[in-house]
Amino acid sequence: MNKPKPLASLKFKNFKIYWIGMNVSLIGSWMQSIAQPWLALSITNNAFLVSLVAVAQFLPPLFLTLISGALVDKFDTRKLLFISQTGLMIVAILFTLMMTMFEISFLMIMVLSFLNGIFLSIDAPARQSFVYEIIEDDKFIPNAVALNSMSFNVARILGPGLAGLVIASFGIEYCFLINSVSFAAIIVSLFFIKNRRILSKNRSKNMLYSIRDGLIYAKNNHIISSMLYLLLIMALFLPHYNVTISALAKFELNGNEKTFGYLMSFLGIGSFLGALFIASFGKLNFKMIFAAPILASVFLILTGFSSNFYISGLFLLMTGFFFVVASSSINSTIQLKTKNEYRGRVMSIYSLFFQGSIPFGAIYSGALVDSFKPRCGILMCALNAIICIILLVRFKKVLFWKV
Repeated sequence: MNKPKPLASLKFKNFKIYWIGMNVSLIGSWMQSIAQPWLALSITNNAFLVSLVAVAQFLPPLFLTLISGALVDKFDTRKLLFISQTGLMIVAILFTLMMTMFEISFLMIMVLSFLNGIFLSIDAPARQSFVYEIIEDDKFIPNAVALNSMSFNVARILGPGLAGLVIASFGIEYCFLINSVSFAAIIVSLFFIKNRRILSKNRSKNMLYSIRDGLIYAKNNHIISSMLYLLLIMALFLPHYNVTISALAKFELNGNEKTFGYLMSFLGIGSFLGALFIASFGKLNFKMIFAAPILASVFLILTGFSSNFYISGLFLLMTGFFFVVASSSINSTIQLKTKNEYRGRVMSIYSLFFQGSIPFGAIYSGALVDSFKPRCGILMCALNAIICIILLVRFKKVLFWKV
């Protein structure tokens, strides 16, 4: 079988238009993600209050994502994306106006962060489902998912750096202004996307019944449920680098914020290479999907026990590589194994498990790092992931799958 080219899915005009717009928007979003907590900290000088801003933005997706998934299965996905992206742009504009025309308060930051969370809860399942609609051939889905992951990781590398430069040179309000303008790229792209795969939408079902039906469907499909459980394990124990790696850099490697930044760059490079690998070779088979996060956990353990900056960076690169290889393959597998009429609801569960569990995992890993040394905290998180994955493999009898 011929290996797909890294940019193969860009041959579909609709996806190319959407992907270009998303690339621009993601960089702006990462700039705001840096500016928002920094703004709260500059007003309050209180780290706990800054954490409340994250909670305000996290709460709506926790409660609304499943409802949003049901909406995706009932209504036009492109229109829902237009609503969510326009809403996110308006929030960024309000942040800008409040800082330039008024004296923004902590309460206003909380309110705007909460509004941001509401629109994000609509956006996540809609974006995941929309990719399937604008890729006209299922065999290109893994490549499209990998390209999306590449975009995310490039933006994660570029966005924070640009935010730092903008804040230092012009002021924090310009990060929000740039983000509000960046949303125009993806909003405009939606108007140029034509001739999608139109999926059947069932508008007759009651909302609560629709959500329950989606949960039952995901639970009863052993491949989809296994992928979702694996994703949940990964999100709970592995990607809390702001907590674990920052502590490792400061307390174990005797470094500073630059050390932390460089280590995160290694992680970002590994994540990018992982996405490039999937884009070039396609998703992993089922057994390797379960092996990849175990390898990511092993390299995370090695990172924790290395006392050399460069070796730690190399191990982090491998951690990022295997984490993204696994997460991209999970996303592709779920997309390909889900019936069209359940796509929005299943992808909303995907979004809820991935995004909703990360704050809880961050609290857990933070408590471990605080109670023990950073090395021990990293070791315990990674071991938890390995043990849970092995139990999942045994319980789901993955080694005996013939699919």
